[in-house]
Amino acid sequence: MNDITIKNAGLALAASVYGQPDALPVLLLHGISNSRDVWYDWAVELSDRYRVYTLDFRGHGHSAHAERYAIADYVTDAQAILAAIGTPTRVVGHSLGGVVAGALAQSDSALVHSVLMVDPAWYFGIPEEFARTVYPQRFALLVALITQLREAQAPLTTWAAAVANTPHPLGGVFADHMAFRQILSHASALQRQDLDCWRVPPQQTFSLLDTTRPFRRPTRLIRCDSTLGAAFLDDHVDRIRAVNPTLDIVHYVGSDHFPQRTFAFADRFRSDLLEFLRTM
Repeated sequence: MNDITIKNAGLALAASVYGQPDALPVLLLHGISNSRDVWYDWAVELSDRYRVYTLDFRGHGHSAHAERYAIADYVTDAQAILAAIGTPTRVVGHSLGGVVAGALAQSDSALVHSVLMVDPAWYFGIPEEFARTVYPQRFALLVALITQLREAQAPLTTWAAAVANTPHPLGGVFADHMAFRQILSHASALQRQDLDCWRVPPQQTFSLLDTTRPFRRPTRLIRCDSTLGAAFLDDHVDRIRAVNPTLDIVHYVGSDHFPQRTFAFADRFRSDLLEFLRTM
């Protein structure tokens, strides 16, 4: 693995590269409040077959803070690393990263080979749809936690304990459902995130995404369980298929918003990820 810096209109973005230079490229994009490190285990696993890139969006992880955090800005971050890769790339995105991946799929860019969206926040820009999810409350609690721990100048161990002991939708706490490395990754991401990412309501961050534009690149979508905090709700299926009638949608019944890091869904996600990379 090598760490690199990508420039997007002068903004320094942190990225990592895994695998052999002549292998097919894959780009993994994280969700809001996470960082590229959330994909570390998967990048290592894939690196024997693919050239894997992970990116910190602006204001996240080790990337520079920015003046703007609209969805179009996050999309330009992904476009910057795709330009650096310079060849058709399979793009996998979770949550915010899934929205960015979907926006890339709406383009006819030759640099986007195919797209896998994992529980994307695709309709967060529509106020009434965002309000139907658990995320207005979740995001408010998250911002309050970040503010509190920063004011206390809390060490990373305190941030990790806060993540580990957060109640999990499947019962128990997060530490019961994911490895400590994932907990530490999320804690570090929260510790580093630019709070200005939250300075406008999330529905405004996503508001300029045109969800009525069809996907122009091969696309697959993994949706999670609406009863367990999914960002993509059950009736969003009809909404997105009205625009993309042939879209392949896989439903993870019983999964929270993070199937790629939850013990119970690791094997299924691995199988679906490898099948996507092999066939699309």
